[in-house]
Amino acid sequence: MKKLFLIGLLLGGFIVNAQADLKRVDIKILPESELIIAGSTNVNKFDCKFNMNLISDTREVKFIRENKYLTFQDLLLQFETTGFDCGHKRMNSDFQDLLMCDIYPVIEIQIDRVETFPGEYNKAFITVKLAGKTNKYDLPVKVDQEYFSGKFAMNIRDFGLEPPKKALGLIKVDEEIEVLFDLKLSLE
Repeated sequence: MKKLFLIGLLLGGFIVNAQADLKRVDIKILPESELIIAGSTNVNKFDCKFNMNLISDTREVKFIRENKYLTFQDLLLQFETTGFDCGHKRMNSDFQDLLMCDIYPVIEIQIDRVETFPGEYNKAFITVKLAGKTNKYDLPVKVDQEYFSGKFAMNIRDFGLEPPKKALGLIKVDEEIEVLFDLKLSLE
C-alpha cells in the first residue's frame, strides 16, 4: 500500500524528467486507506475490509521513469489473509477458508508499472498472487499526490479456488469478486 503512495506522488508531478535512472522514494500508506474485497451470493452482498494498520509502515520504492511509463522494482504489497474483516465472525472464517489461509497466509499484489496519460486516470499493470497461483491485470487508476485508487474484477476460479456453497447448496458465492483500493499516501 505504501508503495502505491509513491505511484501517486510520482504521477502527481514530483518527477518530471523522462530519465532512465533508478529513483528511490520513501512512502507511507496511511491507516485511513482502504482495501476491500467485495463479492456477492445469490442472496446477499459482502465486503471484506483489510486492516490497513498491518501494512502502514514506511517503505522504500525504487522505480525508473521512461517516457510515459514508471517501472517499479520490487513494489510488492503483502496482505495477511487473516487481516480481512467481513463484518461477522462466521463470514471471516468462510472467507479465510475460501482463500486457503492455512496453506497460503498472504495475498501479494505487485505493482509492475504504470502508464501515464494526461488527465485524471492512468493505467497500472499488476501481478496478483493468491492461493499459490499468479495472474496479471491492467486497470485504470486515479492518482494524485495524496492518493492512489482504483478497482479491478477477478474470477476466483483463475486462482484455482472453488466458490463455496452454504446451507446445503442454497447459498452460492459468485465467482467474480471486485478488489477496491483507496490508498492515502504520505511522502516520508
